[in-house]
Amino acid sequence: MVTGTRRGQIAFAAAAAIFVLVVMAMHVVRLPEPLGIDQGLFACFARWVPHGWLPYRDIFDSKPPLFLYWWGASAIVPGDVIRAAWWWEGFWLAGTLGAAYALAARVWGRWEGLAAAALLFVGLWSPAWGAFWSRAQAEEVLTLPMLASAWLAWRALDRPRLALWAGVLVGVCGLFKIPSMAIALSWGVTWLACGSWRGALERVGWMLAGVLAPWAVAFGWFAAHGATSSFVEGVFVYHRYNAAFIAPPWGKVLADYGAKMVTESPLLLVLAVVGVLRLVRRGAREAHWAASWIVATMAAVVLQRQLAGYQYMLAIPALAMAGGYGLVDIVRAVRAPDARLIAGAGLVAVLLFTGREALAWWHAYEPDLDYLRGRLSRDTYLRAIQPGGFSMANEEQAATWLREHTAPGDGLLVWGLSPGIYALADRHPVTRFPFHKILMTDAPLSRMWPGLDERRAHLMDQLRRDPPAYILVGQGDRNGFEPMDSYTSMMRFRELKTMLQSEYTPDEPLGRFLVFHRGAPPSASPP
Repeated sequence: MVTGTRRGQIAFAAAAAIFVLVVMAMHVVRLPEPLGIDQGLFACFARWVPHGWLPYRDIFDSKPPLFLYWWGASAIVPGDVIRAAWWWEGFWLAGTLGAAYALAARVWGRWEGLAAAALLFVGLWSPAWGAFWSRAQAEEVLTLPMLASAWLAWRALDRPRLALWAGVLVGVCGLFKIPSMAIALSWGVTWLACGSWRGALERVGWMLAGVLAPWAVAFGWFAAHGATSSFVEGVFVYHRYNAAFIAPPWGKVLADYGAKMVTESPLLLVLAVVGVLRLVRRGAREAHWAASWIVATMAAVVLQRQLAGYQYMLAIPALAMAGGYGLVDIVRAVRAPDARLIAGAGLVAVLLFTGREALAWWHAYEPDLDYLRGRLSRDTYLRAIQPGGFSMANEEQAATWLREHTAPGDGLLVWGLSPGIYALADRHPVTRFPFHKILMTDAPLSRMWPGLDERRAHLMDQLRRDPPAYILVGQGDRNGFEPMDSYTSMMRFRELKTMLQSEYTPDEPLGRFLVFHRGAPPSASPP
């Protein structure tokens, strides 16, 4: 005879096994995905940081250093740079989901843990945030230390000195993405709401000491390499000018954020609201913890003002935790006679939202499955998931051609929005700015940041010391940051234009790229 306890154990084991299989299957399905534009830049760190290149000094980005070194660590996975990145992401995601389960299970119970992990997976890999464009972004990667910090902050209610380690992990989160450190406010609110002013101040003091430690290590690392100014420039200075350039009205930012969350992530949002309300009704201390965590991370997304798809993921961990509790509470309430009607209606709504989410996943990831089945060629598949002029098919074709026509020690200059070409071709960039070439043009953002002449002079020095075997120049790639396409901006860069005309010869174009190989043309004429 199977007892109720035994049936519960079997049901949980079956649900957990199904969840694990779904995660593994989705990972395999998404393995063929290409590098997005951002990931193409990050892959450059995976290629060359293991060979001694230093972030910011040798290769520029505005992300904090731990994230860039995280990508560099993907080089430990054998295989081509794309597969290595996605397997590295998969291993990390598995650890993240395990941490989500452990956190919610310790606070509430195993079913809440499983529900939270499932909602976290759905939230982080939702196609609403950009599908392959949002893969292995800082918001996804920092979820693991964020969850660990959340657990330590909760335990610090009983053991105040754990606030130190919660703070260390807040600092670690910041080294992946600075706005994520908003969770420090959440922990402070939790300690204050669940204890005394004096106790809260003590814990906040420990936490602040912890926050400083990882940043002190980071500053020490770059100081030891004589690159403190480059570090500060990339992580702090650039963002100031970028934020000033974007600067949409706050009303529009709030309206856009609210509309996106309601229309693209209603399942998580509704379940999180239910979870928090049920915790409040029961007078549970966790209500302060979960609610303040949600509010702080949502505010951190809004304060960035750009509202890129991947930025929304910063609030997903808190929503998943509260949502996991809310989901299990709804299911249990269905069995209670006095709440069956309302809970039943809520469960129907959850099922409808789940069906809507599943349909969105199917539409987004069906081409991945078709490619794996051999129904689509690589080119057709890439153009299906990213139609238009910015298709990754063009980037991969250009990288393959360059790899075949250059030697391993050759350098490249890609004057366009395709930093992935460097990583895919495994040919080093001869510029510090493989993605941010905008900072060497006279685009508005570049003019806002002082030092354009110095940045251009530094590039020309690099090109003379290490002349690229090929120069690729993009066409028709105007965007919100650059009012002129790459070809036009190069023609307005007099020294670079002169070098191109006198030292390089036009070759056959590669898709939207004009191609020039090193070697003086028969007569110096405009390209």
